[in-house]
Amino acid sequence: MTTFQDGGRFGVQDQGIPVSGFMDESSAQIANSILGNAPNAPVLEMCQIGCTIKALTEFSVAFFGAHMGINLNKYAVPQGKIIVLTTGDILEIGFSKQGVYGYLAFSGIPQLEKVYESYSTYLPAQFGGFYGRTLQKGDIIRLSKHEVLKNSFSVIKPQKFNKEASLQVYQGPEWNILPDSSKQKLINTSFTVSKDINRIGYRLEGDEIELGQQKEIISSGMVKGTVQITSSGTPIIMMSDAPTSGGYIRALNLSARACDQLAQMPVGSIVKFQL
Repeated sequence: MTTFQDGGRFGVQDQGIPVSGFMDESSAQIANSILGNAPNAPVLEMCQIGCTIKALTEFSVAFFGAHMGINLNKYAVPQGKIIVLTTGDILEIGFSKQGVYGYLAFSGIPQLEKVYESYSTYLPAQFGGFYGRTLQKGDIIRLSKHEVLKNSFSVIKPQKFNKEASLQVYQGPEWNILPDSSKQKLINTSFTVSKDINRIGYRLEGDEIELGQQKEIISSGMVKGTVQITSSGTPIIMMSDAPTSGGYIRALNLSARACDQLAQMPVGSIVKFQL
């Protein structure tokens, strides 16, 4: 799945419109920085499998994030460096062998319509990015102010993505509603990333977190990284397309770095919370 994303859509959460934006913010920003772009400039975000691009003009790109095989005219090229494309070149980005999300930045400005001051695609409502949808075979992306940058001899080393991680968290607004035994259990339990994951949220599997007498709250605001505990005791971590409010107890909140770590963890990975 390939969509356009940028730094996100802010200031309209009161209308129920999610922030969206990069799932792994640091990887996307590194891809932009290699080309000298603004950190939150729009990029192609690829989930588990990349895409194939045929250049119809000359421009430069940079890829960073998940370990996806990158080939330029059938020759392997590393991530983390400037890649120059000339007319007729074919850039192929394949399946991810490590990590989940990869980012392709452009030396130019993709000609997209801003929606609420953002280029990010929000698929559930079908707006933003490239006509509110994933990219499909035959789509043509037009760039303005594109240029060919000098090849860079420096390469930023790919990140290591582990399938086990301790995620830094902070106490959430309803942390103190939880019984002390449940607080300890939440912090000391290893959870498995379930099959139920997407840009909206990651559901975890593990021991049930017992709630006290209060199992839900009046619908209240949420942000990326909010860890909700459902009434059945299951943790769900909100991600980029998270709804702006919810009625489950908000026990914890992931740090920005932890959100990036989690985004790159596939189904079956093991996580713990580090308060």
